[in-house]
Amino acid sequence: MPFNLILALLFAASGAACTAEPPEKIQKNDIATSGMTLPNENEATASIIKMMDLADTLAQMQVSASVKLGTCIPAIEAKHPGQVACTIAVRLGASTSETQADFYRKGAGWVAQPSTSQDKLPFPDPAL
Repeated sequence: MPFNLILALLFAASGAACTAEPPEKIQKNDIATSGMTLPNENEATASIIKMMDLADTLAQMQVSASVKLGTCIPAIEAKHPGQVACTIAVRLGASTSETQADFYRKGAGWVAQPSTSQDKLPFPDPAL
C-alpha cells in the first residue's frame, strides 16, 4: 500500500470524528477506577501496524512508526471482552495523524480495529 494512500486513509478516518462530543462531556480517562486494561505504546503500535498491513511498507521505506494513546473509554457496541476505544496519534516517519481505534486482547497480544465509538471520543483530543 503506497505511503500517501496510508496517510490519506488516516486523515479520512480522523475527519470522520469531527462530530464527536466536546472533551468536557467525555469521561475522564481514569484507568485505575474504570477497570480498563490498555495496551502499552509498543503493543498499540504493533497492533495498528498489523491492522493496516504496514510492516512491509515501513520496511521498504525504512520508516519507523509509533502510536501514542490519548483518551480511552469502554468501546461502544463492543464485540470482545475488555474492548476499549482510544484516540491515537500515529507517527509514520516525520508525519503524525490523529484518529481512533478499538483495542482488545487476543491471547497474549492486542488486536486493533477501526473504532465503533467515534461519536464518543474527542477530536481533536487535548490528551494528544
